[in-house]
Amino acid sequence: MFDKYMVCEDSLQARFVDGRPAGFQLQLRLPYYRGLGLSMVETVELSLDGERFHAEQMSLEVHGNRYRLDRLGEVAEDRWEFGERAVLVVDSDRVPASGPHQVDASIALRISYLPFTLMGHDSKSLQLQEGNPHDA
Repeated sequence: MFDKYMVCEDSLQARFVDGRPAGFQLQLRLPYYRGLGLSMVETVELSLDGERFHAEQMSLEVHGNRYRLDRLGEVAEDRWEFGERAVLVVDSDRVPASGPHQVDASIALRISYLPFTLMGHDSKSLQLQEGNPHDA
């Protein structure tokens, strides 16, 4: 429904921990017209320049709270609101090189009144942004 707004432009950043490469992060929005409890986010899939990342490597940060993707089904007390930018953090031993990168993201949502899983997909070319986010 709101697929073309899922991947937030100007949000791709390299991550470093203690000065060492630790992956990257980018911002995503829900592909739905309402906010949802995080337990209703069934899957988030991501690839960068064709390299696909696993749920165990990723976490979602919503208004300061970080949750591993493979544990979202257990999060009953937090929500991802419509239009809210969540930070998708990808743990890796390397960071993307400067320049443009092809990002493909898919989000599957369980909506209580729909008899099917709602799928959203967005694909964009993102430029690596300046700055070095550090993992706390």
